[in-house]
Amino acid sequence: MKITLVIVVYKTVLNKSVTYCSLLNAIKGKNEFFKDLSIIIYDNSPEIQSFDKSQFEKIKVEYQHDPRNLGIASAYNFAWSWAKENGSSWLLLLDHDTNLTEQYINKVFNLPKLTEDIAAVVPKVHSGNSMISPVYSHSLRPLHIELPKPGLQEQPVMAINSGALLNVKFLNEIGGFNQEFPLDYLDHWLFYEIYARGHKVWLLDVTLEHDLSVMDYSRVSLMRYKSILNSEVNFYKNYKKDLFPSYKRQLLKRFLKQALTVKNKKIAMYTLRMLFST
Repeated sequence: MKITLVIVVYKTVLNKSVTYCSLLNAIKGKNEFFKDLSIIIYDNSPEIQSFDKSQFEKIKVEYQHDPRNLGIASAYNFAWSWAKENGSSWLLLLDHDTNLTEQYINKVFNLPKLTEDIAAVVPKVHSGNSMISPVYSHSLRPLHIELPKPGLQEQPVMAINSGALLNVKFLNEIGGFNQEFPLDYLDHWLFYEIYARGHKVWLLDVTLEHDLSVMDYSRVSLMRYKSILNSEVNFYKNYKKDLFPSYKRQLLKRFLKQALTVKNKKIAMYTLRMLFST
């Protein structure tokens, strides 16, 4: 089973990337995997950085620098094209701050025989003491309800991008990654498409730690908030339409909370603007 692995980095020195360093440790001495593995480092940083390919002896590795910083969708589409050219059956998505383990790598390269309808294989992902991925996707706030168990996920779930192993045949079916979601909510769209098209997800019995970026209104810029909210509205309005009425009610509650507690009132006003424009 041939796998193309892509790590997307931004303003992060490779040797200080949790993902990059943990990957080196996890594959050390596993020569049996090397013939089936190719790696892409996709760097969205403004400046190119030096990259020592010798650290990945016997593995095909590509470093791609793109200072335009078009987001992860463009990076993933590059990796998808590369995977097709190299005859890979699976594409493994990673960002720069997921802590990979030897157990996870072993599980990925020793998958059970999967049925044709499996479009994605994902690990359990924890942030602190909470399991954040995957979660059932039939509600807006699914983290406090029953969590998925390892194995085939018959009911729709949503998982974060990093750590997800995607079937290249499925990506071919959907035409790659949707540029409507260059950064935010790309994972929501992807797993929505999996179940909308009659496919399924397989959950590995293995756990990864991930540094989840939780929005802090005291640190997030108005421009960044606009990007997140625009993608969020697009997803619920045009894709997950069954949840759109509930989403609008939640957006109203968010505005009221922001108006009371967020110092930058432009953030609250943008929420109100989007609420009345949908």
